[in-house]
Amino acid sequence: MKGAKAMSRSFRSLVGTAALVFAVLFTIAAVGQYGFLRWQLNRQNKHFLNDAAEGMRDSIAFEDGWNLQGYRNTSEGPDDYLVIAQNGTLIDTHGDLAGMILHVSLPFAFQYDYPVSFLSDVGEYWNLYVHKLSDGIVVLGARKEVTPEDINERFASNAARFGASVKDAKDTPERKIDEAFDFAIIDGNGNLLRTTGGIPLKTSPPAIPAKPTLAPTRQVDGEMYAVFLDPVANKSGSLVGLISVFEDVTSDEQVLRGSAIFNTIVATLLWIITVAFSATYVRRIRPSTISCAQIPFLDEGETVEFKSSLRWDYVLQKRNKELERVIVKTVVGFLNSEKGGTLIIGLSDSKEVLGLQADYATFESVKHDRDGFELTLRQILIAAIGERRCARWVKTDFCSLEGKELCVVTIAPSSDPVFLKDEASVLFVRVGNSTRPFGVQEALPYGRDRWGGTVLPRWHAHRPIPHSAG
Repeated sequence: MKGAKAMSRSFRSLVGTAALVFAVLFTIAAVGQYGFLRWQLNRQNKHFLNDAAEGMRDSIAFEDGWNLQGYRNTSEGPDDYLVIAQNGTLIDTHGDLAGMILHVSLPFAFQYDYPVSFLSDVGEYWNLYVHKLSDGIVVLGARKEVTPEDINERFASNAARFGASVKDAKDTPERKIDEAFDFAIIDGNGNLLRTTGGIPLKTSPPAIPAKPTLAPTRQVDGEMYAVFLDPVANKSGSLVGLISVFEDVTSDEQVLRGSAIFNTIVATLLWIITVAFSATYVRRIRPSTISCAQIPFLDEGETVEFKSSLRWDYVLQKRNKELERVIVKTVVGFLNSEKGGTLIIGLSDSKEVLGLQADYATFESVKHDRDGFELTLRQILIAAIGERRCARWVKTDFCSLEGKELCVVTIAPSSDPVFLKDEASVLFVRVGNSTRPFGVQEALPYGRDRWGGTVLPRWHAHRPIPHSAG
């Protein structure tokens, strides 16, 4: 049974360590996996969108001005993009751009359902037609060089195909509109919702980066878009425009987000288990601090001991150094026990509150108060068992009961056996309500059960060399 208990403690310790290591490694792996997938997705998007933007920039072939004729004849291009001049003029657009541009305006005078001619500030002549919807407008346009002869009739017939509302207009298939016309759908707040071609609208001047840049992923109407920004420069290197290419990456982002959520949940559960296990282990090995309110209801036992004083002998009415040694043995006994314990100084065996004043009066080089008491007690324990164990396993508190001060010493079970420096052949252990000295025959089996290792056999093999607990 004792061997099983030792094995159980070792197994719990091993499981706790394994859980902690696994939680740390899984967290690192999860973060690394997310970082790698994010990097891979960004790299893929940047490569794809850069190729698309580069092809558009080469077709524009800007030198001393916007050379758009060759560019307009290029039929290939990405699904969603914007080409904007430095001053905010839209040069070319395509796709469902709701949320990509916050606001646009018409830089020309117009009347609804009447054609108007306009020379844009990039040097293109346009025939334009503005059709009113119930909650927005549709702008149709054709560049002068591709304007059909029956432009007025075709403007009216094509405008009618967009329906009566912005929703109807957005749902209109692009193939229903004559190829000669570009168009833009704008809601009542001036937001550009959908467009194709180069209707010369105006928006805010763009922030143009100095070099091609993959911008942060943008969310629009629940969809996620990768955004690539490619600056257009003239021969002298001055920035004159911006190509923005968009790619719907919602499905990729959902997969990445799902993976991150799953890994986060698993990592969180692992950490909860690890913390819970550690908290249980800590509670098991470290006794809770006893308050003064609890003391009157306590009795001496396996984890509680009362001592009248640290060094004042109430029988002889003088300082008695042997009482200090009794305190030390009690502390060592709790250290070597499985549960640790609490030593209350200033309380007699019959639970009479004596306080610490009698001990205070014996101090010579320290203050006659609780600070002096704690310093004296620490010095006594350090001299007997070493500073490391005192700092790690012994906690000292004070409280008042019936107007008198008490010292409450909380002792956690030590992780290895503790011996008095001048009695290295004896292992003091708390048994029941007393501290017992164990000789070799009792100490060896107790040590195997208590610490589950070979510490005591090694100690026995090296006797009589004193064991230093510091």
